[in-house]
Amino acid sequence: MSYCLNPACPNPENSNTVNQCAACGTNLLMRDRYRVLQALGQGGFGATFVAKDESLPGSPYCVIKQLRPVTTSFHVLQMARDLFQREAKTLGKIGNHPQIPRLLDYFEVNREFYLVQEYVSGSTLQQEVKRSGP
Repeated sequence: MSYCLNPACPNPENSNTVNQCAACGTNLLMRDRYRVLQALGQGGFGATFVAKDESLPGSPYCVIKQLRPVTTSFHVLQMARDLFQREAKTLGKIGNHPQIPRLLDYFEVNREFYLVQEYVSGSTLQQEVKRSGP
């Protein structure tokens, strides 16, 4: 399944064989390489998704974090852009750290910002607490 990243899409689930969302027409292959498979979670300013990098052998999994600043102000958008770029550069400088997923890519599309990081399999903190207790 391919998942559409358009927050206004009425039906974001699509076949893996298409590159345009059937419901809203949004491109499903980001930067000609990342195919979003499912949503992991979302909050007030963005969402997190599992994706595959189709440009690499074996199409490895990755995580895409989407930041959607809700503003019409140029200055607020520029501040969000600056903070996003600073975070991406900081993650890039950290490099390979055993406690932090590695930064693979970052970019901006239509005033939305994206961080692509290595996928780490396992359970969420919420799942662990539910299973093992606090």
